[in-house]
Formats: sequence, structure tokens, C-alpha cells
Amino acid sequence: MRTFQEIKDNYRFSEPDIEILKGLLPVVEPHVERVVDDFYNLFLQIPDAAKYLKDDALIARLKGMHRLWLLALFQGPYDERYFQRLQRIGQAHVRINLSAHFVYVGMNLIRQHLHQIIETEVDPRQREGALRALEKILDLNLDIIARTYHEEELRRVFLSHKLDSLLIRFSQRFTFGLNILLVVGLLGLSLGAVGLVVQDIIHVVQGNLSQGLVSAMGSVLILWVVIELLDMEIDRLRGGAFKLQLFVGLALVAFIRKVLVASLTSHDLWTEALFLAGILVCGVIFWLVSRAEAGKA
Repeated sequence: MRTFQEIKDNYRFSEPDIEILKGLLPVVEPHVERVVDDFYNLFLQIPDAAKYLKDDALIARLKGMHRLWLLALFQGPYDERYFQRLQRIGQAHVRINLSAHFVYVGMNLIRQHLHQIIETEVDPRQREGALRALEKILDLNLDIIARTYHEEELRRVFLSHKLDSLLIRFSQRFTFGLNILLVVGLLGLSLGAVGLVVQDIIHVVQGNLSQGLVSAMGSVLILWVVIELLDMEIDRLRGGAFKLQLFVGLALVAFIRKVLVASLTSHDLWTEALFLAGILVCGVIFWLVSRAEAGKA
């Protein structure tokens, strides 16, 4: 934030300008009431601005404050207190959510009125210096008042950006933690599938050949799918693509294993037909998904 002295220096607002402005006070003061009335008449005709001016008592109070500001343009003193008053004006506008657009519109109207007064009532030999000093003080006021809007916008953007970044970082870490948990879970399932295969092999060794072989085939299928899921998850953590076909394959393997097990424990043809239909549907879906994912590769 620049100091008021820096702002005045950058505008080359000097003592001669101050003397010229003070000399213009007697010229401008008789017109202040008309300028202020025109200012509020303009905004009362703009719906988006008029909604802030519904109360007659409020309008009267604002007009009084506006007259003081207008006279202060030519009175000074242009010190730190003057600077703080302009900041409070900007903060008041921000507080009621008045668009900065109307600040520029209002300043344009004030500028036109004061130009007309100077061009009409100031000696031609002094007119150029008077207009130059007027432009400096008006631009200086607009700079400080409008700066409040910009600083408020920057503050909101900064807070929003900071909050967004915090949420994004938290979400990334949380998601990574869930992925690690998923890998651990798949490792556990892999061990469980290995246990099923071992159990089925024991059945074969014990002499239950037919049941053990069929059950082992189903267990091996499950182990294969779990290994594929584990490989896919590890690949995805390294930046690989998500593969939907593996999840369809898991459903397909589950149906196949169910049919194998059912063939050993049941002779219900309708149940087996239902399982076979499920295998057919999953097989078609698996084929379609595989083709779609191959086309994207």
C-alpha cells in the first residue's frame, strides 16, 4: 500500500496546485448544491444504484456528506487525515456492495460539472492551470477510493485461492491414503485367494479329485482377477489409466466359479441356466468394454 505522500508525488500534486484549488473555492462553492442534486438525480434514475437510495433521510444525509467532500477538494488540507477519509469512503462503498462502476460514473459527472464551472467563470489566462489542478485532485481521489475495491477483491481472491489450495492438497493426500488402503486390501484378498487354492489342492491330495479340481479352477480364476486388480491399482498410482474391463471380468469370473461350484452341489437346471445367462451377459459386456478401452488406447 502506497503512502499518501507517494501518491501525491506520483501525480505531481504540488503546492502551486494546492494554491490554485484554494483559489477556486469561491468560484465552485455557489454551485455545490446544484452539482450534488444532479449527482443523486442521476443515480436515482439508474435502477441498480437507486436501490441504495430508497430512504429520503438517508439521501439527505448522503447529500450533506457529499457536499463536504466536494468542498474539501478545494479546501484541503491534503494530509494523512484527508487520505484516511477517502479510504473510509471507499470502504463504505465496498461494505454495502456498491459496484465500483458507479464510483467511476459519479466521478465522471462531477468532473463534467466542475469543468463547465471553470470554463465559464475562470479567467482564460488562469483556466489551463485551474483545469490541470482539478484533474490531479479528482484523479487522486478516484485512485484512493477505487483502490479500496481492488484491495478487497485481491483479499477475497487470496483467501479463496488459499482455501482452494488447502482443500485440494488435503483431498489429494486423502485420496492417496485411500488408494494405499485399497492396495493393502487387495493384498489381503490375494492372500485369501491363495488360501482357497491351497485348500482345494489339499482336497485333491486327500482323494476328493473331482470336487477339488473344479473348486481349484474357480479359486485360481479369483486369484487371477485379484492379481489383475492389484496390478491395475499399482499402475494407476503410477499414473496409468483406470480399466473398467477388470471389474466386469471380476463379475464374469464370479459367475463362472458359481457355475463350477453349483455343478458339484446341485442338479437344478434352471439355476444353472440362470448362471449361464449371467455369464453370457457379462461376457458381452466384457467384450464391448474391452473394445471401447482398446479404441481409446
